[in-house]
Amino acid sequence: MTWTVANTSLTVWRRALGQSVTFLGVLMIGFIWLSLNFHLATERENAKRAAIQNATNLARAFEEHLSRSLKDIDRSLLMLRANYESDPANFDLAGWGRSVPMLGDPAMQFWLAGADGFVKTNSSGRPATGVNLSDREHFRFHADGNADVLYISKPVIGRVTGKPTVQLTRRIRNPDGSFGGIIVSSLDPSYFAGFYESIDIGSGGFVRVIGLDGVIRAIGGSAPEALGRDVGEAQLFKKYKDKTKGWYISPSAFTDDVPRLLAYRGVKDFPLIVTVGLAINEIFANSVAKQKAYNYIAATLTMLVVVFVAFSVWDRVKLERMTEELHTQNLRFDAALNNMSQGLCMFDTDENLVVCNDRYARIYNLPPEMLMPGTSMHTILEYRFAHGSYSGPAEADYTRRRMTEPSEIQHAPNGRVYLIQRQPMPGGGSVTTHEDITERQRNEAQIAHMARHDALTDLANRTLFMEKINDELARMRRSGRGFVIFLLDLDEFKTVNDSLGHPVGDALLKAIADRLRLSTRETDVVARLGGDEFAILQTADGDQREAAVVLATRIRDAITAPYDLDGHKIVIGTSIGIALAPDDGADADQLLKNADLALYSAKSDGRDGYRFFESTMEANARARHALELDLRNAIGRHEFELHYQPVVDIDTRATCGMEALVRWNHPLHGIVLPDHFIPLAEEIGLIAPLGDWILQQACADATKWPAHLRIAVNLSPAQFRKGNLIDTVTRALADGGISPERLELEVTESVLLQKNAENLAQLHQLKALGVSIVLDDFGTGYSSLTYLNMFPFDIIKIDKSFVAELPTRANSAAIVCAVIGLGRSLNIATTAEGVETEEQLELLRAAGCRHAQGFLFSLPLPAAELTFTAVTGRRSDGEVA
Repeated sequence: MTWTVANTSLTVWRRALGQSVTFLGVLMIGFIWLSLNFHLATERENAKRAAIQNATNLARAFEEHLSRSLKDIDRSLLMLRANYESDPANFDLAGWGRSVPMLGDPAMQFWLAGADGFVKTNSSGRPATGVNLSDREHFRFHADGNADVLYISKPVIGRVTGKPTVQLTRRIRNPDGSFGGIIVSSLDPSYFAGFYESIDIGSGGFVRVIGLDGVIRAIGGSAPEALGRDVGEAQLFKKYKDKTKGWYISPSAFTDDVPRLLAYRGVKDFPLIVTVGLAINEIFANSVAKQKAYNYIAATLTMLVVVFVAFSVWDRVKLERMTEELHTQNLRFDAALNNMSQGLCMFDTDENLVVCNDRYARIYNLPPEMLMPGTSMHTILEYRFAHGSYSGPAEADYTRRRMTEPSEIQHAPNGRVYLIQRQPMPGGGSVTTHEDITERQRNEAQIAHMARHDALTDLANRTLFMEKINDELARMRRSGRGFVIFLLDLDEFKTVNDSLGHPVGDALLKAIADRLRLSTRETDVVARLGGDEFAILQTADGDQREAAVVLATRIRDAITAPYDLDGHKIVIGTSIGIALAPDDGADADQLLKNADLALYSAKSDGRDGYRFFESTMEANARARHALELDLRNAIGRHEFELHYQPVVDIDTRATCGMEALVRWNHPLHGIVLPDHFIPLAEEIGLIAPLGDWILQQACADATKWPAHLRIAVNLSPAQFRKGNLIDTVTRALADGGISPERLELEVTESVLLQKNAENLAQLHQLKALGVSIVLDDFGTGYSSLTYLNMFPFDIIKIDKSFVAELPTRANSAAIVCAVIGLGRSLNIATTAEGVETEEQLELLRAAGCRHAQGFLFSLPLPAAELTFTAVTGRRSDGEVA
């Protein structure tokens, strides 16, 4: 068969190639190679997953074995030290080595060196006269310090054996507590890794034991020269800093350039990391071998499909060539006329129609008789004029424009807009294209409007607002007339969104936009800058400040009036910041910045008001920014500390628990109370990590207290939104080693208000752990009774504002009694906060309250100052409690 394309048009080939067999062949080839790639990718993923699991399991097993071994060695060191310290003169280390199996292990030798560094005896019984350890790092660690801890040295060359060893040492104490020498366990590094030498981890695999100082203590597998090397700059330590166990792919693992999958785990209770490395080329060796066979099969199938499709295409080409010439001219003409997006018509020298396409007829809704060749232009224009698609004048003027204007936009009486483009023809006549651009112009106008207006409220957006400010600035430079910038922020708008949903929130924003339009003049500009932030540009002919006060008051009154949206009664406030031009700025950015500073000041002063910009606000903003930077670094610098205030049993005055209260020990400002930094931490998103730290530290401190004392920790709504609260609480309990029954978690009703169903689910999971859930600041919210019905709280705390007014206001006393009675009927314990006087305490006792806390008993104290003795204060009978 001779393959040739002679005398075959491109169209024929395109149709031949476009047949279904070609597409089927392409799909088959694609399916073959996609299936191959998918299968290979699956195999590689399975191999990787198996390698990760294998390496992780080996690392975990090795870490557990190593931890147990080190603890056994440490117990032996402590046992030997105790026997030596009790009777140094008769201490027989060699005898101990013969009687205790571990001491006789050939991979492990025990030595005893005196305060001068000279070795006195060892577990092998062999003499070591003259061996001095005083210059060794492990000897200097104990000689120069008082810490009674197990020290694990870097690999050193033993002065008796001449072989690499790792020294595990304990300090020997003289009767007066002074340094009396060291007891040493000298280990062959293979002792650590030998446990896994029998496990096949491949020729390129290894096991490493690495200290947190970066030095390799023990090795297993390839690269024995790595022992003692410092790899502190390796990627491992960056990973370990974020997470104490895990895995990652390393292009070069510590000591060579072999890419490996590394699994690592920190050794519990010891400053060591266990790593297990598997060579990447060995992990995927099987997949690579299979890939070659699969590629051969796929290539063979591809060639078969290509040959089949080629024969099919050639047969179709021969068929198409037989009919191509017959249809070529008609197809070209139809393509020119009926496949155009514009209407096309051709008139001869006498202005009679030669030809037109279907699009031309549809644009002007012309009947068939108007499309016949020979129809005059005059007839067509009269028809269009009668049906509203042409506004005149008559044919003569149209002919003049046709001769002098190559393009024209016509606005017809029926509201449509037409773009007409003309091209004269040689010898007379013309070709004209017609396009209905009505929708295009509408869309362009709509796009231009949307680019400068808010989609929800149709107010000006930030772009248009900045343009208007710049226009006013230019006008101000010409006329000297100033203007005013207002920035508005809605108070508690987020609460509306969270409690009623975003559709209601959007409806509220549109209602507020309508009220702002009605409250301003046509010459003013109202804009929505984003979220719940609005802005107004006010032009003022007279006193700027007076006009601004009038408008600000009118806006505040308009916005704070109640709303009825879909059956929801809503009342919302607004905070307003005001900047005057030119007094407060001569450019748009400066004016907006100063108005924003005034807005922040209005919100800080209690919201629902307005403030004019003052020069001191910028300094305050800088100070707040500096405080924010300090706060962002405070956790890493360990500047936070916990103080604890006791919770006492009202009847017995016995301490039954402690509430953890955070304090910021600022390096310049000293102790900063939470009222000054907690709101800022919530605003900048640091409250969740701070809350997690408080929980961890409180549980750790509680382990040192009497076992009956409970610890109360406040939770932030941000910790619920973070999504890992259950894991955080579980880890804090495990790390602290306290039972869940000792932990009380305090929440406010805002936790239930935001993401109601999700937060309730988390509260139920926490309660299932065994911890107690406390509803804090009870009575200060607008729907506390609803929340008592939603969740079975263990304790409710009566807010200190009610306790403070107990002796003086009957209403507060009635509320306190009602809350205590409500708790009793629901089987919920009650705790009164802020108890400062004996009179308040007596009234609470009479009302039936069980527990109390406040300055009457103790100020919040650091953990080191807690004594757990009798609580200070006086009982009702005058006796000192």
